[in-house]
Amino acid sequence: MKHFLVSLCLLLNLFIAAAVSAQPLHFALISATDSQDPFWRPVEDFARQAAEQLNVELTVLYTKSLKRNNIKLLSKARELNVDAVIIPNQGQLALKLIKEAERHQLPVFLFNSDITPKNRKSAGNPQQKFQYWLASLIPDDHQAGYLLGKYLIKQARLNNLTDKNGTVQIVAINGSFLETPSEFRLAGLQRAIVEDGGSNLLRSVYAYWLQETAYDKALALSQRYPETKIYWTASDLMAIAVEQALSEQGLIQGKDYLTGGVDWSQAGLAAVKKNQISASAGGHFMDGAWAVIMLYDHFNGSSLNADSFYQFQSPMSLITSADIDLLLPHLKSHDWKDINFRLRSKAFNKQLKEYDFSPASVLEELRKAQ
Repeated sequence: MKHFLVSLCLLLNLFIAAAVSAQPLHFALISATDSQDPFWRPVEDFARQAAEQLNVELTVLYTKSLKRNNIKLLSKARELNVDAVIIPNQGQLALKLIKEAERHQLPVFLFNSDITPKNRKSAGNPQQKFQYWLASLIPDDHQAGYLLGKYLIKQARLNNLTDKNGTVQIVAINGSFLETPSEFRLAGLQRAIVEDGGSNLLRSVYAYWLQETAYDKALALSQRYPETKIYWTASDLMAIAVEQALSEQGLIQGKDYLTGGVDWSQAGLAAVKKNQISASAGGHFMDGAWAVIMLYDHFNGSSLNADSFYQFQSPMSLITSADIDLLLPHLKSHDWKDINFRLRSKAFNKQLKEYDFSPASVLEELRKAQ
């Protein structure tokens, strides 16, 4: 009887898949770097698993960190006759990509980083000025910067890492100038500082997401501002660079100062476990998969249009030690088969009214799969 029920379930799943989409969809995802990048590799892995479960063909195209490659890759996607392209706002090129996609009537989905404020008026909202810009899914970078800042300030006070006046002295090592993730994450830190009422931001600098540059900046900042007790950074790798630089000066992370970053990267989570950095905020590496799901639903009866909500914000959160043990093995193995992506699709899960793309829901599913 058990084998019969299992077989029946498998047949039902196959029937549903065939009914939902007789002709497999083909999406392209533009990666801002390459297949080995510490952040973009998990984005790709997670999105590929979602596509596989939904019977979607997913082609990943790599800019290799060159802005000029974005337009070339959009043309490549058009040549592949894809149904839609998932694009980041790398180098503030999203508006240009959206205009180019509109000209060729190629649906695009913006994720990872938002339209910059200077381009917002020209861009409008999805489907407002550009019909083929279907939707946006942007991580709550303000929340990430805020949660990281709030946690580091709290830990600094618990460990008496204040000056003689009880003030927590902070420096910030940010990503790239005028990029929305950098600006919003810093704004989140500034909010945490205001709320605390007894913290001070000594200096904010840009390291352009580069580990080597962050290392150099940390060395210089520690010499110029020796009273610094928190080195807030906009990425895990830059936080790791801080620890490397300061350890060479005999300073111990967690004792003499605190640092943390953003991304939930494999290296970042491993560094938290080793106490090389104190915390990591993240969850947004999952957004490529969520974009695949929403596009799939769009082409299968749950349209992303003005009658529905086509601007989404994905939540970010700090990770705990217990959750690191849940997540890290999957980041190392690149295997996300324990996540049922079909349950998050309105086309497959007819009872689903609202998307739940929270990192907490993914961690809970991994916990149940143990």
